[in-house]
Amino acid sequence: NTRHETTIPIFCICNIIMNTRTKFAFATAAIMAAQLSEIASGGISIADAFALPSSLIGKRATIRGEISSVGVGAAESPSTKEEETSSNDDLKSKRQAWSRPDLIGTSLLPTTLSQLESDQEFQSLSKKIAAVGIEGMTKEERAKRRRALEDLGVPNFMQFVSDNCNEVEVKVLKGRQLFRKEPKILQLNIGLYCNQACTHCHVESSPLRKEETMSAEIAARCLHLLQSTPSIDTLDLTGGAPELNGQFRFLVKMARSWAKENNRKLTIIDRCNLTVLLEPNQEDLVDFLKHNEVRVVASLPCYGEDNVDAQRGRGVFQRSIAALLKLNEAGYGSSRYPELSLDLVYNPSGAFLPPGQSSLEVDYKRELMEKFGISFNN
Repeated sequence: NTRHETTIPIFCICNIIMNTRTKFAFATAAIMAAQLSEIASGGISIADAFALPSSLIGKRATIRGEISSVGVGAAESPSTKEEETSSNDDLKSKRQAWSRPDLIGTSLLPTTLSQLESDQEFQSLSKKIAAVGIEGMTKEERAKRRRALEDLGVPNFMQFVSDNCNEVEVKVLKGRQLFRKEPKILQLNIGLYCNQACTHCHVESSPLRKEETMSAEIAARCLHLLQSTPSIDTLDLTGGAPELNGQFRFLVKMARSWAKENNRKLTIIDRCNLTVLLEPNQEDLVDFLKHNEVRVVASLPCYGEDNVDAQRGRGVFQRSIAALLKLNEAGYGSSRYPELSLDLVYNPSGAFLPPGQSSLEVDYKRELMEKFGISFNN
């Protein structure tokens, strides 16, 4: 009917069908269509049609019978819907409980420094570094590594060659020049300063390593190296906590801008400890990473609080979960935003190899989703 007053309910029918997935919606639409038929023929007013739907349905018994045959019974059962709603509410509740807005803008540094003061192993290491310096420590570590290999009966490389090749092959190997392949990844350690002091950290990063940071001059030279090496397709930023270095945002912004201007495909990786996302003056860091399409590779050695705090410091687990939820909220870890990749790294706490990646990934995805409502890519 072309009369103005009947076009409104017709639109309502279309809207219901377009915005619902259950067959019940189509049944409702069929009832409304029957009402409209009455309206169009002048048998009932619009007000009566929508104010008293039950009486109208009674009048249209034949239509109701047809509705049953279309499959009202085949719609989702109320119990299924209730379970789905309950599950979604439960996840929402967990996310709210662990998002910890009270931690945003607060620092982990006082806690980390306090723990370092009571850590005997760290105090012993600090005294040694003060006595022999970093270079001396490096030489000592190399000597220890060599002795450990000798204790295991592992010969050095050239000794192995001599023992396993004939004289001609040995001469060829000794005189052979090595050629490197074209580099694909430019990985920059831009500083050892960190708000954590993890037991597994192979570079001994901590809040005390303030001096060993990349300067603006070196950062500019690194960008020049990136721009003049066509084979490089990945800029990988690590530390310490790289985000706490003054050159981090400069490197990310300039690299992303240059890549877009020159139509170069460039992956930028931030190796993130997660807790840095909650530090003072880093409240906008997630938005910055998202805007520049930075892939986040985050360290989370376990999905249990006790294990994480024992390895990474008191309070780290709760902050890490809050940070992951913040990343999820921004779109990280979702299949809808492939450019916002969120990967987690398992860090062994001792001299042993980690379990298989595929089995770990299944466990992590299950535990993090069930307990905290967190999703990630790999």
